[in-house]
Amino acid sequence: FPLSNEEWQALYQISKQHTVEGILFDALQQLDASLLPPRPLLLKWCVRIEKIEQRNDLMNQTLTEQASFFAGYGLEPLLLKGQGVAQCYIRPNHRICGDIDWYFSTKETYLMANRIVMSLRIDLKYVAGYSACYCWNAYEVDHHQRLFDLHNPFLKGYLHRLIQCKQVQNSPIFLQDTRLHLPAPILQILQVNTHILKHLLSFGIGLRQLCDAARLYATYNAQVDGAFLKEVYSKTNILKWIILLHQLLVDYIGLPKEVLPFELPENLQSHWMMEEIWRAGDFGFYDDRSGEVTLKGTRGIRNKRRLWSNFTKYLPYAPMEAISFPLAHLYSGITKPKNLRDVG
Repeated sequence: FPLSNEEWQALYQISKQHTVEGILFDALQQLDASLLPPRPLLLKWCVRIEKIEQRNDLMNQTLTEQASFFAGYGLEPLLLKGQGVAQCYIRPNHRICGDIDWYFSTKETYLMANRIVMSLRIDLKYVAGYSACYCWNAYEVDHHQRLFDLHNPFLKGYLHRLIQCKQVQNSPIFLQDTRLHLPAPILQILQVNTHILKHLLSFGIGLRQLCDAARLYATYNAQVDGAFLKEVYSKTNILKWIILLHQLLVDYIGLPKEVLPFELPENLQSHWMMEEIWRAGDFGFYDDRSGEVTLKGTRGIRNKRRLWSNFTKYLPYAPMEAISFPLAHLYSGITKPKNLRDVG
């Protein structure tokens, strides 16, 4: 500081690419007036924040509408990521919202929810990853059969027992006086972190997801048994990668070491993973290394070279996931039902 006008413009652009402009805007409030961005940029930023708040309000209305809709049929799915994680932020309405993700604990309730939605003449499609998606009030909604983005087939029994063990700790939140159910804190943490790993194995992740992981640790630190969580990471064969993620959260996101569930080893380097995140951005939309990015970043770099590169990078840290992810994704895509008649 002070930053030049060009540096402020670059910072604003990067914050949009990584969908953290709301979080960064809150940080601006801590600056002395003499260090703030130029007035034209600050006004533009304020307008963008207002739009983010409006979209979050509409998202919350949609969530409460859907929760009440499902409850009318005796369904109480768990809300994953999104507005549930947003409650861990000081200003939830400044976290940019994305899709709505519901997890149904049994195949029967998953299919029932899909049938109910389709009965409203809504176009529901089955997609790879054992999920279904559709639009509701202009928001994309996903129904999931699986809580975690872990693809190692040998973990199925363990993950089922883990969910059964911890589901009694599932915690509700209230949006607009409507109760929504969230996974237990330890399950939320595992779900968000494995989602980050999945995107790193595919096309990239944004800083917002890293902020989510940091906020979950900071919020639930006192409620999570660190030794047990470390055992979960070990049994799911991702502990080595998790330790790398923890180091990155400390080095680049500013998470205090004291709120991590267990201690970090000495001299661990996370800069190479952060460099990859900087270059690729959310879903790889802003990676300019192959010259395939469109002007507005509407098309990611999704090619075999990127997938192979990610495979080789993360194989030493999460070998079973690096191997299983592409195979499981391909299999689920081939076997996904085309319509409800295909699933009985």
